[in-house]
Amino acid sequence: MSISVEEIKTLCDNWCEAALQPGGGFVMGHETEKNRLLANGLQFHEVGFEELVAAINGLSKVLLLPGMNTVINQDHYGLWSWCGEVIFSYHSEYFSLEEREIRSLFETCIRASLCGCRNPSLNHEEWERQNNIAQQIPHNTQYFIQNSSLSLAYLAFPLLEAVVKRVCHQYIGLDGKVKAEFTIVGKNGRDRNYGIQGKVSKQCSSLRDLLFLLYNYVADDELIWLLDEFRSSIQRLDEDTDPFDLIYKWRNQSLHGTTNFQTIGGTLLNLSLLICIFDLKEGYTELRDVILQQCIRDSEFGHRSPNSFYPPY
Repeated sequence: MSISVEEIKTLCDNWCEAALQPGGGFVMGHETEKNRLLANGLQFHEVGFEELVAAINGLSKVLLLPGMNTVINQDHYGLWSWCGEVIFSYHSEYFSLEEREIRSLFETCIRASLCGCRNPSLNHEEWERQNNIAQQIPHNTQYFIQNSSLSLAYLAFPLLEAVVKRVCHQYIGLDGKVKAEFTIVGKNGRDRNYGIQGKVSKQCSSLRDLLFLLYNYVADDELIWLLDEFRSSIQRLDEDTDPFDLIYKWRNQSLHGTTNFQTIGGTLLNLSLLICIFDLKEGYTELRDVILQQCIRDSEFGHRSPNSFYPPY
């Protein structure tokens, strides 16, 4: 069953409309669940590039509820696991050997996002068997699994920074050293100049400025449009603050230990995924088909590589 970009957007919008209540609360029930992507025939390994990035943006909107509440569903697990399979497959060759640290951090974030995933279609006997297995997991490991979203929230910030630096490599190195001139308008309205000569900043460690570098200097019209969609979802949380400023504020608050944002770890992960999947736009259909065939072969032989991500359970 095929599903279009517009259908994906409509389902996610309908889910949010059904979940949000007058006064700011939210509720889950039949009206929300009937708008889930998987329940309406979407299979992440079947859709094209346009549908996949639409799902990333749509499910980001679903994640960001008033009060910084988040409801993670099988839709999110399916998205994260498939994107992980695509990005880290040896077929994609996305990361170079010199970028192994970014790859390792990215893989850890995906694993953290999938810790709570269980197969929803299990029968009662299999469900009990998995529960018994879970009881045998060491106490500290159980705690870490149950709180994996908190770990993801902290790891997602340096991941996003690394991903943005990687795609903005013409302007900045992974170490933060500036390679070419660029100017970012600060929150106070003053220009912040970066460069390699003169009285300019020769190092950039601001996640905010890196995001604006991507948006203003590197992204093409299509990526800008996708980023605007993503930004609009964050904007709903604080209409008076630019979304990139809000992400920067979250980063600073988490670094100083004044608060944590375990509810937005998945959202920041989605932003990193959006940027990376867009980088794989050319040839995505062929890449998808090759990766899917590998997943099918592994399933037929009853073998699953320790490095596999998809399916999520």
